[in-house]
Amino acid sequence: MSALFRVRVLAVCDRRLWCAVAGQLTAGTSSALRTELTERCAGATVVALDLRQLTCTAGELVPSGPWPDGPRTVHVLAAEPLRSCTPEDGRLHWHADLAVAWHAWNSLSP
Repeated sequence: MSALFRVRVLAVCDRRLWCAVAGQLTAGTSSALRTELTERCAGATVVALDLRQLTCTAGELVPSGPWPDGPRTVHVLAAEPLRSCTPEDGRLHWHADLAVAWHAWNSLSP
């Protein structure tokens, strides 16, 4: 599965973690990506996911989002098409601007 997506940890601060993900999100890769993110985000309470380089096929609904299990808050920096192809999750806070996402992630207590 690693050839289908790449996850990089970009920043760690207390119990906050910022990851960047690149690749193709499909119904088939979503659960593998969720597993990878859950492992990387273990112990984090606030996570930011830069998904600007993660794409999904137009019109394809991914039944379960790739969001990691565990964190109480997940900031998602992504383009609108990704948001519309994934299910809602109450922990998610969507951002279109990097500076806004960084400020939100950096301002929250762990």
